[in-house]
Amino acid sequence: MSVTTFSPHAGPIEDIEREDDRKGYEPEEVAQHHKLVARLVVDGDARAKAAGRRARRTLADMMPGYKRQPVLRLTRPLPVRGTGDSCPVCRRWNCDPANCPPGAAPGPASRALTGAEVTA
Repeated sequence: MSVTTFSPHAGPIEDIEREDDRKGYEPEEVAQHHKLVARLVVDGDARAKAAGRRARRTLADMMPGYKRQPVLRLTRPLPVRGTGDSCPVCRRWNCDPANCPPGAAPGPASRALTGAEVTA
């Protein structure tokens, strides 16, 4: 009596993916997209020219007078110290950056508060 063993094989989805991977990168899809966009640009330029206008390309063209929201800054701007400026921290002219503010030494490490101290 012989026993037949079957080896596991991938399902149809895995077969399709493997075949697609075997084809590799398909630049024709990207090229088709670029051709479509180029045709739309040419068509839009032709329509604008026929109407006596030119196609809008920038935000200023599309929305005149629109004020953009300023860029979000996650840090405050650092003061720039010129050669003839005083120190922005201690306002001294002859400040040593290694000892600014003068006489400041690192403070002692604070201990962590317990829950009872926090609620009191």
